Amino acid sequence: MNRPSESSEKTPRAAPSSLTDQVRAALEEDLRTERLTPGMAINEGALAARFGASRTPVREALLVLVAKGLVEIRPRAGIYVRQLTTREIVAMMEGLAELEGVLARLAAGRINAALRSALQQALARTQACADAGDSTGYMAANAQLHELIYEASGNAFIVEQTRLVRQRIAPYRGPMFEKPGRLARSQAEHLDVVRAICSGDAEVAAEAMRNHITAGGRALADIVLTLPSP
Repeated sequence: MNRPSESSEKTPRAAPSSLTDQVRAALEEDLRTERLTPGMAINEGALAARFGASRTPVREALLVLVAKGLVEIRPRAGIYVRQLTTREIVAMMEGLAELEGVLARLAAGRINAALRSALQQALARTQACADAGDSTGYMAANAQLHELIYEASGNAFIVEQTRLVRQRIAPYRGPMFEKPGRLARSQAEHLDVVRAICSGDAEVAAEAMRNHITAGGRALADIVLTLPSP
């Protein structure tokens, strides 16, 4: 039996309050939008000037990103955006497939009418972008669709782990949607996932989502194999 989404119980992600949080959030956005890319050096002094801050909050923000696996400090060399190995990316995609599968299964049992309608609207947006061959728009619509599934799952803990994995692989995912035929295949996979969630078929939803993420992982691995080793 369906039960109401637990979104009302979730604590909204608060706007950054301290200067350290502001710097961290800005750097995470730079990573997401590829203004910072894997292997790129990060200048602590330039960041301090950018935010009109001392180096202390900048350093604290960078340490948070180090803990998240997004940035690395190389002794006597500097601070760099963490560049993942192919093995790490494949392992993360395997883990992401399982995490997202669980969230899809939970969403199928917990989604309410409002979220069901929003999910179908999000599916229409990804379809429009796929039809137009708009990979940039598709990425944004795809993120929104997955976020709705996360909300419908009602499990904030698993959502947090899933977002962290997605954050770590985000710099590598852009070219994946530019591969010929990938948008159409991804959209067909979305259709299977959304149909199962909206009909309340939990196990089919989980399997469809695992298949979707696994297919994306194969496309991503093909791209990463062409990149220079870190």
